[in-house]
Amino acid sequence: MKKGSFFKKSVRQVHLWLGLLAGLVLSIVGVTGSLYVFEPEIAAYLEKEKYSMAKDSSMFSNDMEMALFVEHISNQQIESIQWPKRGRQTYIYKFFEDDHWYFFDQSTGELAEGQKGLGNSIFNFILDLHMNLTLGEPGRVITGTTSLVFAFFMLTTGLCLWWPTNKGRRKSSFRIKWDASPKRFNYDLHNINGFYFSLPLFLIGLTGAAFYFDEEVQRLVDAVTFSEPAPSFFLDTKMEYDVSKDFLPIDSVLVAMQLHYPDYYKRNLWMTKERDGTLSFAYQKRVDVYPGADTRIFLKADPYTGRIVAERHPDHLPRGTSIVAKWHLPIHFGEFGGIITRILWFVAGLMPALLTYTGVRIWLGRNKKRTQKIRQTSRS
Repeated sequence: MKKGSFFKKSVRQVHLWLGLLAGLVLSIVGVTGSLYVFEPEIAAYLEKEKYSMAKDSSMFSNDMEMALFVEHISNQQIESIQWPKRGRQTYIYKFFEDDHWYFFDQSTGELAEGQKGLGNSIFNFILDLHMNLTLGEPGRVITGTTSLVFAFFMLTTGLCLWWPTNKGRRKSSFRIKWDASPKRFNYDLHNINGFYFSLPLFLIGLTGAAFYFDEEVQRLVDAVTFSEPAPSFFLDTKMEYDVSKDFLPIDSVLVAMQLHYPDYYKRNLWMTKERDGTLSFAYQKRVDVYPGADTRIFLKADPYTGRIVAERHPDHLPRGTSIVAKWHLPIHFGEFGGIITRILWFVAGLMPALLTYTGVRIWLGRNKKRTQKIRQTSRS
């Protein structure tokens, strides 16, 4: 056997068995990812009554007045505020000692009970299926590992098998022959779609794996960009406190939040009841679904004074950490290039299911052919 044919046969076996083992997981993750690309638009349509304001303008002059009103009508203490964004016009509040989130229409002053999870219940399930297969941490390990294998092994072996070594076949390797036999048509669907979507699928797979292998991916990016690692902002910051001190009330916290990044929109606020805990502030440059980098800024503040004790600004991070902070989510969900890349990412998310289906058909066809050949040999 020639070295070239042995190599290709080995690559084919690796590609085949990885596809058979990972195909179902990749299909589920891909289809749910495609749906989540347009989550802002679909969720706003599904829950119009909660996502849209009933009137054109707010009945409150500022966030402080609104928050005090919400605490008054609910008779509860606010734990979190989520400002309008990405197709949602209303505010969302969460209270201490209450697992539910509440939608608040600032144009009418009406508070509506939502789900226990933040956002739309259908998309909460879709996201859980996408990230964890609804299996919790074991599912997260499966999806993270499968995404990594897909990005670095299945796509590369697929490209090796697609590569046209025969000059006469190069032209046909770039287009589907629509009037071909069912077998050839299925083969073209698998090979040519795999080729054209290889780059989007690689980026989706790599950024998907980064949700689980976040530290490993960050170290890789740091090494490639010759960057120093950044300290983790999201590690617990413990505050020194005096038992005689009281936490700032919600209106004072909002005043403190207002002092920072006035050119940015507020994204969310988290209060704390832990004596050594911190307040969390988040800001964003735009509230719509926009092309480009992630612009979120995170601050942690002293719950007794409002003083800022930690900051995570994507422009002020080491190069490698800044790249991941700015581009991880926009690349994974296809938002970096606007509506064109979102549509492309939506279609790309359907490709693993198509490639799994066509790949299984190719495998079954070869098995059938091999079985027939063995029977003919045995008869003769």
